[in-house]
Amino acid sequence: MRILIADDNPDDRILAVRELKKEFADLEVVEILSKEDLEKALENFNFDAVITDYRLRWGTGFDVLKAVKQVSPFTPVIMLTLTGDEEIAVEAMKEGFDDYVLKSPKHIRRLPLAVKNAIEKKKREKEIEEAYRKLEESERRYRDLWENANDFLYVHDLEGRFTAVNRAAIEGFGYSPEDLGKFTIWDLLVSDSAELVKERMKRTLQSEPNEEPFEVLCKTKDGRLLWLEVKTRPIYENGKLVGVQGIARDVTKRKEYEEEIKRLNRLLRIVNDINDLLVRERDADDLVEAIVEKLSEFYPSVFVGVAKDGEMVFYPKGAEGSECVKEAITSKRTVRLEPDRHIKGCKHISVHGSFYALTIPMVYDEKVKGVIIIHSDRPFSEDEVEILTTLSADVAFALNAIQLEEEKFLAYEQIERNIEQFAILVDHIRNPLAALQLITEMEVEDEKVRKKIIEQVKRIEKLIRDLDRGWIESEVIREFLRKTWER
Repeated sequence: MRILIADDNPDDRILAVRELKKEFADLEVVEILSKEDLEKALENFNFDAVITDYRLRWGTGFDVLKAVKQVSPFTPVIMLTLTGDEEIAVEAMKEGFDDYVLKSPKHIRRLPLAVKNAIEKKKREKEIEEAYRKLEESERRYRDLWENANDFLYVHDLEGRFTAVNRAAIEGFGYSPEDLGKFTIWDLLVSDSAELVKERMKRTLQSEPNEEPFEVLCKTKDGRLLWLEVKTRPIYENGKLVGVQGIARDVTKRKEYEEEIKRLNRLLRIVNDINDLLVRERDADDLVEAIVEKLSEFYPSVFVGVAKDGEMVFYPKGAEGSECVKEAITSKRTVRLEPDRHIKGCKHISVHGSFYALTIPMVYDEKVKGVIIIHSDRPFSEDEVEILTTLSADVAFALNAIQLEEEKFLAYEQIERNIEQFAILVDHIRNPLAALQLITEMEVEDEKVRKKIIEQVKRIEKLIRDLDRGWIESEVIREFLRKTWER
């Protein structure tokens, strides 16, 4: 126990210390005899209590009180005063002294108890002060959390009427605090979500735990749809359920991303079906019509143009080209249109109003085989454009393969016709040649001439035999081409 005593009278100091030692065995006393002594003691202040006389040669007890409170507000200060100074003692208590003790043999015995009580009192005051400070800090942090949280924080009564909302909720919904104060949660929820919240509130009213978060769809002031992941807990006052506190996180982007993944998976399934067609289908018209039909399952409007004999033939029949098509063919790049970015002459985009559109050239070996024109009522994602661009390249490859097959078939037919013509021509040559040899043998009398003619006939016959062997080889080739074509 360390006590600071300021008293000019050595007898009073001795009397006070003697009484204090009766109560505090480990007592350590520092005596203050001047203003300088007080200032030195205050530099490294470490005392459990301060005792001071009212009248000092270098000041008053009020000066000591003020100086101590500045460095240690929870250290108790007790005044010693003469019997005739009761009025001063009362004034001292008003100014902040923790107690006063009269300087008389009868009353000085109360000094240890006064010190002990004052220390306990200050200890409680300090604890209360720290509790208040912690409470204020907690309230400040709660206010900061409430006002600065990115999540929506709100409180509503049992009828669903908002009683408190934070800044994030106000900005998220777009309403003023006054407007939200007039609303209930039912005013913000989309119908299906309203039913879900009613069920959750029913469970809350029945004191069933609602620990798992749930998702609801809300509408904002400007009509946007907002997906929120909500977690709630009941609010009780005096054991009675009075409302619900909720934390809601905006998960709209996440829901949009999940929805986009579902869309892309569905598109990929359609593209996979088209790839199966690319492998099996050998007729270009049937293939393109099937592609239009498949893509139309996913998009509101689809056109495909195929390059034929220097022109672009469109499917479905009746469709026609536009500046978008010309741009895509010339640049060999995808032309992307949006509601605020049109190309003059793009008739399809003007017909469908604010639709988004893609015109994708089908390029193989640096040659444009056609275009795919797709309209959508929502923006195309980068992944979506990449899938469709890859599909267009696959279709271009398939159309080129079909074209090559058609050219091979035409070549096969031409070879077949040539072989037939070849056989007929050989027969036509062989018959007159036999007649010529017979006539020569019968009618030509000049042996030398007759011999020369017959030699030439034999040469021609040899050529015909060679042609026959070539015809047989051509038959083998024709059979090979036929089997290859049929495969």
